[in-house]
Amino acid sequence: MINDIIEDIFKIYISSIDSYNSKIHQTVNDKYTIIDKSMIAIYLFIKIIEERNEKNQLVTDTLSNYLVKQIIYGETGSLAFEITETEFKVYNEILEKLITEKFQYKNRIMKQLKYNYKNVETNEYNKLLAFLEDIGEYAIFQKMIFRGNQEAIPYYNNTKNKIVNHFEKIDKNDYFYKEKEIIVNSIKQDTFNENQYGNLTYVCLNLKEVYRYSSMLTPLPENVLLHSYNNTIISLMLAEYCNKELSENIDIYKIITKSLLHDFGEYKGTEVVTYFKNYNEVTKKMFAEIEAKDEKSLENLIGTALYNILSEYKKGAEGYVSELVDKMLGIIKLWIEVGYFNNYTFIKLIDSIHQGRLTRFLRIENIDEIKNKSFYIELLREYYIYIKEHLIERDLEYFFKYYTKEELIEFREEIKLLRSNPESFLK
Repeated sequence: MINDIIEDIFKIYISSIDSYNSKIHQTVNDKYTIIDKSMIAIYLFIKIIEERNEKNQLVTDTLSNYLVKQIIYGETGSLAFEITETEFKVYNEILEKLITEKFQYKNRIMKQLKYNYKNVETNEYNKLLAFLEDIGEYAIFQKMIFRGNQEAIPYYNNTKNKIVNHFEKIDKNDYFYKEKEIIVNSIKQDTFNENQYGNLTYVCLNLKEVYRYSSMLTPLPENVLLHSYNNTIISLMLAEYCNKELSENIDIYKIITKSLLHDFGEYKGTEVVTYFKNYNEVTKKMFAEIEAKDEKSLENLIGTALYNILSEYKKGAEGYVSELVDKMLGIIKLWIEVGYFNNYTFIKLIDSIHQGRLTRFLRIENIDEIKNKSFYIELLREYYIYIKEHLIERDLEYFFKYYTKEELIEFREEIKLLRSNPESFLK
């Protein structure tokens, strides 16, 4: 069962990579993707929901559905077209059938973690997400122009006019009229970047520019915005599995929002290698203070409601599972590069997955909200073995470019011990 879950995580990650290749407005854009636009919409959506304190099951279902839907763009490409009112019903019916079929197709190879896509009827929340997608597109075109892409100007103006014209047709009794009015008025007055909605898109697009493993050669330059999406969708699917199969009680809305916001403090673009950050107690304290300062500066940018989610990220069952997935993704990246892209330079990072990076998750004993603590420890152990063994045995010729025969023996002995004596992982 555990190994099936590990394989499923790989499959989700690979699907996300495939989907992240889908661009918007390709005639003027070779950088920003559909998922980038969707992520901006999601963050704006959560800000509005949090500030209205309007968390309910329909919000959770709509949000999780929207997140999961992004994963199929690898098979479908962009599904956004200019549809007339007369075509809208037909388009939506066909679109829903296509999406459902794609998830049935993807779930055929999933062993334990399933894409739980539901046909959620049109409601005020998914209509808000559609509106915020246009805001995300507006912010992306604005960024492109700031970067000197003059070809994007007509698209920027068209998007701006589309947003304004659409809003003018909205009834004042619209459920989210107040929030939409603030955003649209700031766009009309060219003051969008002066309010927290605009600031939030600024942070999101900064995260798009911050790359993980930036000191490594990689065919998949993984930015923090993409990482946040991966972390969120895998945390969501793992939480749904644990709730259903292990009778856990993980709050799906909480784990989504915590996962989405967990790396917001990196928006300034500084990447510090883990070995340096965790070199000793002095460096740990120093970088904890730096990160806390960066996170605190976010409160004025994105608002107190979102900042509070970030500051309480590690708390509770949702924080534990999301942080666990975050560290697992840091390791999975090594195998994705070596096993999926044949990028053997990542073999040299085997040492970065030593048990010390994972053993702090043994604090699970102190998390009362989690019932099946042994499951998560076993998942960690098997995951560690799986990645390290695959990296070591993938190609010994390349392995010996970075390690000695004596080190190979030590690594193999370590894996053998972990298999024969699971308790050794706890030491």
